[in-house]
Amino acid sequence: MISPKIIKKQYKSGFSAEIVLKPGYNQRFFGIITDFGSSDPQEVAGSAHFLEHKLFAKEDGDISQKFEELGADVNAFTSFNETMFYCSGVKNNPQLINLLFRLVGEPYFTEENVKKEIPIITQELSMYKDEPNWLINNNLMRQMFGDSELGIDVAGTEESIAATTVEALIEVYQQNYQPKNMHFIACGDFSDYQIKSIFRQVNKLQEQYFKNTAATIKYKKQTRQLVLKDEVLEIDGQSNLFGVGLLLPNFKKVLSSLDLAQILLEIMLESKLGIMSPFFDKMKKKKLLSSSTQISVNYTRQGDFVTISGVSDDAQKVISAIKEEIMRPLDRDDVEYAKSFFELKKREWLAHEIRTMNNISYLAIELAEESLDDENLFENINQLQLINFEKYDSICKDLLKDSVFCSAMLVNKE
Repeated sequence: MISPKIIKKQYKSGFSAEIVLKPGYNQRFFGIITDFGSSDPQEVAGSAHFLEHKLFAKEDGDISQKFEELGADVNAFTSFNETMFYCSGVKNNPQLINLLFRLVGEPYFTEENVKKEIPIITQELSMYKDEPNWLINNNLMRQMFGDSELGIDVAGTEESIAATTVEALIEVYQQNYQPKNMHFIACGDFSDYQIKSIFRQVNKLQEQYFKNTAATIKYKKQTRQLVLKDEVLEIDGQSNLFGVGLLLPNFKKVLSSLDLAQILLEIMLESKLGIMSPFFDKMKKKKLLSSSTQISVNYTRQGDFVTISGVSDDAQKVISAIKEEIMRPLDRDDVEYAKSFFELKKREWLAHEIRTMNNISYLAIELAEESLDDENLFENINQLQLINFEKYDSICKDLLKDSVFCSAMLVNKE
């Protein structure tokens, strides 16, 4: 696979930048990512997400309108360990970069606008909590990580959202929005002159807006529940949704690349439980599953885990079968299928990444996230192609060693 040309720059402050060249593309993408997310230490749970919302507020109004006036889109997201702000357009490159740095680097928190945001985020959380999927996932995360930031929803809780103050936001901003924790990315078709101009502009703006400080992170140590269970959640209404959580204590010990470990474990779980698997065929014939399960493998600074969700009229039987299937060693009848599935998935991953090269926004966000995790997308794809089945099988066994299950299922109160 031919990777795009990437030019990187490290500034004295610790702020870093990269430009990804995509010749022939009209769209330009610009983003700033911060090495701070919802599961990182914060005195008030949900502060990372609250910050993401409130940084759009400026003294002269919502800065989103400034991007719109330039014909550009702007957005942001908060994940477990990152917060990213980004925009894309087809012209006005210097103006967009100026606005992006102002968006991230010019906080404007007032008692009035913070109080106004509290019911908005509370309503957002309430909407999620009405969803059966949220109930299952929240239960699994609480079981695996207790009252830690990772165990709590990205938005926080009703109590923590209500407790958010101007002072709390300023403190968490100063602690985490420092140049040594931040990275700029541009992706598109840029000339040599534009590349030099962008790096000069970024240097000027990062010096203007961001300063490294001696701010220390102060927060209350949260408790963590260590006993994982199979829980039944009573709800009003009908739902046959279930979820399985798998805590992975050895995830960071197996491979130097966490992205590659994530890919391999996802392939293994899909081979065991996916729509092409003998397991799914058996569950379908027994009328225990009519659609395949959803599988997600996650690694964070605070813990590594898998969540599996699905729908069944007899969730308890399916949960037990999933646990058994995941930990069951391959027998002779399984090996040929598992080998062919692994080779198929390697080709699919390569095809997926090639398609990714044509989506500037997706590519830039992925590369920005990897810049914080010290990962290399293109090296990982090459390494994946070189791993044989025996090595893959051995790695997955090590990843699952000492893992612990929990589960949750929904039932009608009546």
